[in-house]
Amino acid sequence: MRKALLWVAGGLLVAGCSPLGGPPSAGSTPPAALPSVPTPATSTSSADGVAGAVTSASTSAQSTPPAMLQQSFEKVRSGVVRFEVADCGSTWQGSGFQLSPDLVVTVAHVVDQGQVVRVIEGTTSTAGTVIGLDQGTDVALVRTAVPLHGQALTFADSAPRVGDQVAALGFPRGEPLGFNPGTVNGLGRKADIDGYLRHDLLEMDAATNPGSSGGPVIRADGAVVGLVDAGPQGGDQGERLAVSSATARPLVQGWSAAPQPAPPGDCTGAVYPDGTPVPPEVFPTREGMQVVTTLSVYFDAINGGDFPTALAQLVHPGSLEAFSTDVASSFDDHIRYQELQTEGPTRVVWVTFTSHQDPGKGPAERPQETCTEWSLDYVMAPANGLWLIDATRPHDGAAPAPCAGSASGTGATDGSGSTSPPS
Repeated sequence: MRKALLWVAGGLLVAGCSPLGGPPSAGSTPPAALPSVPTPATSTSSADGVAGAVTSASTSAQSTPPAMLQQSFEKVRSGVVRFEVADCGSTWQGSGFQLSPDLVVTVAHVVDQGQVVRVIEGTTSTAGTVIGLDQGTDVALVRTAVPLHGQALTFADSAPRVGDQVAALGFPRGEPLGFNPGTVNGLGRKADIDGYLRHDLLEMDAATNPGSSGGPVIRADGAVVGLVDAGPQGGDQGERLAVSSATARPLVQGWSAAPQPAPPGDCTGAVYPDGTPVPPEVFPTREGMQVVTTLSVYFDAINGGDFPTALAQLVHPGSLEAFSTDVASSFDDHIRYQELQTEGPTRVVWVTFTSHQDPGKGPAERPQETCTEWSLDYVMAPANGLWLIDATRPHDGAAPAPCAGSASGTGATDGSGSTSPPS
């Protein structure tokens, strides 16, 4: 899990994911790349097939060639999810995996006390509701507001052996999905983690980092043998710990059959680490906080090269291949959320920022410019239980301008590769 503070800046709510809680790292392509807005489609969710997903998978991985793990990763990667969670005064990231179209498994500390849980799979963002949570074992089950379409993963029905090859999957440090192979070094480990005495843990040397928590540990056939959990204080990469599938499986089965919703954190009296009271305007359930959080996730994902996560923040995501090509060189900074207004069912956020990009990715009038100043309105609409980006437009008709000191006429880009103004 990776935490950061929320803060207020420029009179508007701002959310960020900097480890020190500083200004939000920029990172988005000015959505000239955003698609036109069709009529939203409706969808329903189902938990069919949960029992089979929880109880299947019987292949035992012993001497596992690396290629087999890689093949399994390619098979199940679409079902590994990213979490963006906010409570009263902070935000954090984690990982998990799809068990059925609308059920996702993670570790408890990723979603515990979360008031707004955002689940991102591929190019889909949806709100999540915790329907089961056990702090003692560090296991949680989340139901998504809309169905997901990735590969459902399966719990292994037998424990791995010491020496078996496994791989930890997840989103370390909020970066794109990672594949970290390693070896099972021990079974049945005990550890005191965050004040909880845990047992039956799997120990491995697969590299994990903040943000990996909750991601699946798979064996050669793609079955889940554990959930990335933690490492002892001061421990090395040979002491990474995971919740065993034997511990997680019965809990998930029980919650699937009889959900036990976990209450969200209470913001009453919330304070920052320095004791400063958290102002109500930055509570994550506030509308303004939610729309700005979407933009922060979008910007950070672009700057971090996690293009599916960025595209998932749009109400109507288009082609991932086209989007990735357009924004590959884009890096945005000096982002400022200037103003939030209501326009009927939508919310409009005025954002100013600086984009940096390769020559040739600028607007039509200056395609070779590598630094551009933007002033855009981001139109936000409710979708999947969240506020997502529906469209963009120049703020008060303002055209993009070359950065101060840039050669006039060398061209600026919106980071999307668009040769026309944002619409």
